[in-house]
Amino acid sequence: MRESSEILALVPWNAILLVIGFPVLLLIVNEILASCERRGFQAARTLRTFRNLVLPALALQLFAKLILELPREDSFARVVETAFWVCLLYALLSLVNDVVFGAAEPGSWREKVPGLFRDLAKAVLVAIGAMFIYSMVWDREIEGAITALGIGSVVIGLALQEPLGNIVSGLKLLFERPLAVGDWVSADGVTGRVIEINWRSVHIETPTRELRVIPNVSLYKGAFSNLSRPTPLRGDSIEIGFSYDDPPNRVKEVMLDMLSGTPGVLSDPPPAVRTINYADFSIIYRMGFSVARQEELAATRDRIMTRLWYVARRAGLTIPFPIQMEYSPGENPGQPSPSPSSILARHPRFKPALNPELPDRQPSVVDYAKGEPVQRHGSRFEGFALVLTGEALLYARNQDGQDVQVGAIGPGECFGDHGTAGAPTTDISIIASTDLRVMVFNPEDIGNLLHKAPALAAEIGDAIEARRRASIAARNGR
Repeated sequence: MRESSEILALVPWNAILLVIGFPVLLLIVNEILASCERRGFQAARTLRTFRNLVLPALALQLFAKLILELPREDSFARVVETAFWVCLLYALLSLVNDVVFGAAEPGSWREKVPGLFRDLAKAVLVAIGAMFIYSMVWDREIEGAITALGIGSVVIGLALQEPLGNIVSGLKLLFERPLAVGDWVSADGVTGRVIEINWRSVHIETPTRELRVIPNVSLYKGAFSNLSRPTPLRGDSIEIGFSYDDPPNRVKEVMLDMLSGTPGVLSDPPPAVRTINYADFSIIYRMGFSVARQEELAATRDRIMTRLWYVARRAGLTIPFPIQMEYSPGENPGQPSPSPSSILARHPRFKPALNPELPDRQPSVVDYAKGEPVQRHGSRFEGFALVLTGEALLYARNQDGQDVQVGAIGPGECFGDHGTAGAPTTDISIIASTDLRVMVFNPEDIGNLLHKAPALAAEIGDAIEARRRASIAARNGR
């Protein structure tokens, strides 16, 4: 016990204070930093700088002065003191940056100041402060520090011409502001969204999640397109060919109706369809449309290209293509369309309505793409339709003018004019929830069929009455 007391008496109290106090102070700073990070405070970055730079430099300075008892004129002591003051200056400038710009409101002038410009200003202020620290700690004239800094800048500038060129180009881009983070650009053969602008380069994220890094000097000296300016609206066009047998005005009317009803296509500016060429196998049309943002362009193009086949098929338009087919002797190249009797026979509910004397008129098979409207609100479906494959959802308008789902129809179910149980309601809209194929019959033929099967006619009438009641309930908010 006596030996331990003698050992403690030989150890300076300064050393004991440093050995115990530094870990305790570091633990306190770590706890405060963790709390700031959990709450998302901007001061977390400054505290991290204080922990990683200022505290170790302070501990080293105290060690040199209190433990090693080095005189102030000692070179090591001066180097340590210089490092401490420079780290402290850097931490204070980081604190100012977080206070002034960290909590900037969206759209304010503070939020619009580029991060690269702030970093450069901080580096310049640290360099100026380092000159004064050098003069204060080393007892030298500040002119000598300026001269040394100037000579060092020349040497560094010659050694780092290309990186400095990127920095200068980045500053010019920041002052001119031809692009900003979040803009969609097309540069260096790639199109994507700007996610970062730093000292050396611009980082672009492509639609395929690929990161392309383009040097600032390449953007400044070369040409690039900013797809988000002067307006975020993006225009695009799709070319499609139709048969010479299809009248151009009819094609334009059908295509315009399809574009107007496609989600994502803006009504202002309105879409347009123009005839641009008479090719070898078809007349070429160009469909022009606009979307609200570049991000929506790919999805909107996909909707248009997907619906195009269904719309052309329903409208009886032909998309020709060069093809050569060979048939063996006696082979029939055409396939006869199924008769109403054969189609209805596949559905047990319609079998009572069939008889051998029923004339086989040719019905039409109509296809709808997923998401396409089959019947719009306020309009009526012409003809009587039997769902062959797929599913459609029924919607009615409520008091607020919003569409509320009130039912669904699937294979074997019907909708449209039927000649019995009154006219169908126009308050119901029908939207294909999957690819939908329906067989459309003439109302007169279906009237004759249902006349032979009163039970089936009553069942269809009950279904229409149920839809009408659902529409009324939705309109009344029930």
